[in-house]
Amino acid sequence: MPATFFSGGKDGAGGALFVTFNSKDQSVFYRVIKQTGWNEQTSKPSFAGGAVINVKLSLDEVGEFIHAISGHDACKFYHSFNKEVTTGNFAYYEKEFNGKTGPVKTRGFGFSVKKGELAARIGFSLGAAERLSQYLQFVLDHIHSAIYVQDKKEFEEYLKKKEGNKPKSVVKPREVVETPEIENVETNPPEIVVEGAEDSISW
Repeated sequence: MPATFFSGGKDGAGGALFVTFNSKDQSVFYRVIKQTGWNEQTSKPSFAGGAVINVKLSLDEVGEFIHAISGHDACKFYHSFNKEVTTGNFAYYEKEFNGKTGPVKTRGFGFSVKKGELAARIGFSLGAAERLSQYLQFVLDHIHSAIYVQDKKEFEEYLKKKEGNKPKSVVKPREVVETPEIENVETNPPEIVVEGAEDSISW
């Protein structure tokens, strides 16, 4: 399910952002739709039929968005494909204006995307930016898990193939050596009598 963000104004320069990902090919996609109108009664922008800018982000670029949000910083990207250039800028801002009760300070992030002559801007409150950051972290967790599973599968297949290529060892039958039977030998030799001797000697 994609994460969605949108903002717009009477100038019609706003946009909507849809963030999706694909774990298998390690891709993260930004789909930006340009604002097409403004409803005076509801004070809300409309995006029906708006021009679309598609951006494919690398994992490092996703990490840069997370870093920019956590540190109230900025990040950029520049993509060129088939002689078409797509650029993006995401940056923290602080603005102050005069309200009914005095000066009011606002903080947030602005995201601008441009492809050729087509451009769109999307504003993020601090809460919306944090939601984007957590979704992108969720995306990275899933992609890293998919990478781990794939690496483990390939390693197990490698071990299985390696084991299958080993030459099978031949077990030779054991040689049986027959032991010759030994005849019983009397341990007590017969008494030998020597004539002329007074006593018999035995051993």
